[in-house]
Amino acid sequence: MKKIIILLLCCGVLVSVVGCGGNTALPSSESPPTTVSEKIITETPSEITPPVAAVEPTEEEKEPLPTESKPQATEPTVTAIEPTTKAQSTEEPKPTLRTKPAEPSVAEITEAKKETPTKTEESQEEIYVGIQWSEVDPADIEKLVVEKINAYRIAQGDTAATILPGLTEVARYRVTELTTNFEHRGEQHVSTELKYGQYVDLVPYGMLDESYYKGYSREAIGMGDWFGTAESMSDRIADGFYHSKKHWAYVGSSKNPYIAVGVTKANGKWYVCFCMSEENYGG
Repeated sequence: MKKIIILLLCCGVLVSVVGCGGNTALPSSESPPTTVSEKIITETPSEITPPVAAVEPTEEEKEPLPTESKPQATEPTVTAIEPTTKAQSTEEPKPTLRTKPAEPSVAEITEAKKETPTKTEESQEEIYVGIQWSEVDPADIEKLVVEKINAYRIAQGDTAATILPGLTEVARYRVTELTTNFEHRGEQHVSTELKYGQYVDLVPYGMLDESYYKGYSREAIGMGDWFGTAESMSDRIADGFYHSKKHWAYVGSSKNPYIAVGVTKANGKWYVCFCMSEENYGG
C-alpha cells in the first residue's frame, strides 16, 4: 500500500510538473501581445525615420531652388547693367529735361482750363444778347390777335368778326391815349374827334354842342409786360381776353360782328384796345 501511495504521489508530482511546463508553454504562446507592443514600438521608430528621409529631400529641393533663382537674378542684373551703361555712355540729361517740361504742361492745362470758362462766359453773354427780342411791328400783332379771337368765336359756335379799317384807326388812336391815361372814356368822344361813324345831330333838339359821332358799341382795354415774337404776344393777348368772362361776353359775342384792334408799346409795356361794333358805321 505504501508503494502504491508513493507511486500515486510521484504521479501527482509528475502531473504537476507537466502542468507547470504547459503553463510555461502557454505564456510563451500568449507572449505575442507583448511582441505586438514591441512591434508597435519598432514600427513607430520606423515611421519616424521616413520623415528624416523626407527632410533630406526637402534640403535637396532647397538646394536647386537657389540655383534656379540665381540665373533669374543674374538675368535682370545684366539687363539693369545694360541701361546704366547706356545712360552712362550717352550721359544724356534729356530724360530729366522731359520730366521738367511736364510741370509747365500741367500749368498750361490749368491755364487752358482758366481760358475755357472765359469762353463759356462769352458764349453766355452772346446767348443773353440773343434774348434781346427784335422790334415787332404792332400791325402784325393786331392782325394775329383778330385771327385768334375769331378762332375762339368759331370754336364756340359764333360767327367770326370782320375787321373795319376805319374803326382800326379809332382803336389805334384810343390805344395811344391809354399810355398816359389807362381808363375808359366812353365810345363817343374818339369817334367825334375823328369824325368817324354815324353822326347824331342834336341841334334840332336845342343841344348845339351835344352832337356826336357813333362809331362802335363797346371797347376792351389791356396792358402787360409782353415780350417775344408777334405770334407769342398775340397768343397771350387773345388768351387773356378769352379767359376773362366779363370781356369775352361782348368781344366773343356774335352780337358784335365787327372788330378793330389797336396795339402799341410805351414805357416798357404793351397796350391793346378792342373796339367792337354792332353795325358797320363806315368801313
